[in-house]
Amino acid sequence: MTTIDNASTTTNSVHLPVGYVDISATLDGGQAFRWWPEESGGYRGVVGRRTVNVSEIDGGVVVTPRDGKGIKGLEHTMLEYLGHDQDIEGFRTRFADDPCLGPALRGYSGLRVLRQDPWEALFGFITSSTSNIPRIKLNVGSAAERLGYSVGTEARDVTFPEPEVVAEAGEQFLRDLGFGFRAKYIAPAAEAVASGQLRLADLREASYSDAREALVALHGVGEKVADCVLAFSLDKPESFIVDRHILRALHKWYDLPEKASLSYAADWARDFFGEHSALANQYMFHRERLARRASEWGGTHVERALPEDEV
Repeated sequence: MTTIDNASTTTNSVHLPVGYVDISATLDGGQAFRWWPEESGGYRGVVGRRTVNVSEIDGGVVVTPRDGKGIKGLEHTMLEYLGHDQDIEGFRTRFADDPCLGPALRGYSGLRVLRQDPWEALFGFITSSTSNIPRIKLNVGSAAERLGYSVGTEARDVTFPEPEVVAEAGEQFLRDLGFGFRAKYIAPAAEAVASGQLRLADLREASYSDAREALVALHGVGEKVADCVLAFSLDKPESFIVDRHILRALHKWYDLPEKASLSYAADWARDFFGEHSALANQYMFHRERLARRASEWGGTHVERALPEDEV
């Protein structure tokens, strides 16, 4: 279990000694959709009502406000967001010799699982259906800029709109912003959360199975979207997300039956990886994504793939 001792502060920044964090892979690798690289270094984004820059330093990260406000409360907020209480060391020890995760842990040791706002995560992952990260970021960012309120100096420095605001804006508004068929799923999800029919915060205390059942009861939310929300915002480390890329990895590294369904694969993985399922999923996904880019695109992408995956 990661412990935090002696987090230090300066006049305008907070230093968090959380160990190495790969900021790019963690903040801009498909878990969250409102982080952008800054020319000065690090990534700029909005967490809650604060606009911050998060940059890597030796042994941790430095968090710098970008909203003209002080650092009060930032240490707690960012420790929570970065999932500082994950059992990183236990995960590394348990899977050091795993054929897939062992090399990934050695090559990409700074990947973390975020603990986001549940509503923003639900909105983002419904948006992710049959999409890609650049388009998801564009859609989610457009909704935030139109419906959120400013907490910084740039257009992207806005709070994420509350479900009540999204529900009032309605399906057609989302369609006009470019969400397409996803709008018919986001609008009723917003209504369910705004009305209290679905209490997302309560799902943090619910069992994995109960929380998952509550999410898939929403129109348009399948098992994959539910598992993303559970893993990245609702404190369910046993959640394992399966798409075609992860399914291929499970076939390759763990001899999963070729005819296994996505549901079967997710159940198998949760049983195998246990309380480290969400972490295992992210390291597996990251390795597969970089290997695929190296194979399909070549060039500088080859340098980011593991030596074992070079083609």
